[in-house]
Amino acid sequence: MQRSYGSKPSVVILALLICLAATSSTAAQTATPAAYPVAPDPRECVAEPTSTEEIAATLATPVAQVFSSPAPSDASAGAPAGEETSAEVIATLRQVFACANAGDALRVASFYTDDFVREFFGGVPSEDLLEFLAIPPKPLPEDQKRVIIRFGEVQMLPDGRAGVTIVLDEPDDPRTEEPDFVILQRVEGRWLVDKLYEDGGTAATPVTSPPPP
Repeated sequence: MQRSYGSKPSVVILALLICLAATSSTAAQTATPAAYPVAPDPRECVAEPTSTEEIAATLATPVAQVFSSPAPSDASAGAPAGEETSAEVIATLRQVFACANAGDALRVASFYTDDFVREFFGGVPSEDLLEFLAIPPKPLPEDQKRVIIRFGEVQMLPDGRAGVTIVLDEPDDPRTEEPDFVILQRVEGRWLVDKLYEDGGTAATPVTSPPPP
């Protein structure tokens, strides 16, 4: 089901916190992975935040290049990623959720490619978005934190991007396991979230705007 934007600023908060960027911290990439399921600790959120000015500039810039994104069902056309790439991709997504659990919107937003920022936030009124991004971070309550249940095998797609299924437990979803398929692109040495499909991509429907309240 494709998500649509609601009129309240709180919608933007929910969108940023539930979505999936590589960490700028070497320690985060080399640390021993914790057992899953796990709710990533907000203290793991150490990436450099983006700025509201950068986000505004990205939204105002036309798309320069469009990738043909394979449906998740076509991910088998790829090949298993190497150990180093897999570790970097997993570290990326783990830190995304650490920052989400930290309530740090600017660090969450820094984990997206420019194209994903435009695609995801294109329907959000700029005033609402930028107003929210200026709110100081506030960690989520324990019962509201996002939990990573497990990761699938990281795949290298034919266009050079990486794809992986991440299974989550989110407090706003009645299910205990919600799979999402994430496609990441390497940009200047960092893996960034470039595309996100809900429900593991069973309907091949990308998330293109924040969900309703």
